[in-house]
Amino acid sequence: MEIIALLACLLIIVHIFCPMFIGLLTTKDVSINYLFSSRDEEIKPSIYLERSKRAFTNLLETFPIFIILFFLSMIKQVDVTNLGLFWLLFRLIYIPSYIFGLKYIRTFVWMISFVILILIGIKLIWLNYPN
Repeated sequence: MEIIALLACLLIIVHIFCPMFIGLLTTKDVSINYLFSSRDEEIKPSIYLERSKRAFTNLLETFPIFIILFFLSMIKQVDVTNLGLFWLLFRLIYIPSYIFGLKYIRTFVWMISFVILILIGIKLIWLNYPN
């Protein structure tokens, strides 16, 4: 299950670097020089750059829930590996669906990832409080 923690860190890293790469590709104002600066200058971000930032903000809304549930499952020795991998997969799919403005797909992917969090919670409760 440690692989889930490492993949979760990788997901955060992907989200951190997404705006940088998207900015380099879609905005004249974002350059290597700008990225190494203290960024005191205002730039005109592209819509894709803004969406990338919002996708990351969205991840930060549910990521703490995932981390808490994941570590509780490790402490309680409840195997949620498959659910954790599916959650990570859907959160990864969420990035391009948000950036490219695929609103119905994005919403569907988000809903599935949220249901997976609920399923992890149910599995933790179910296996810790048998009848």
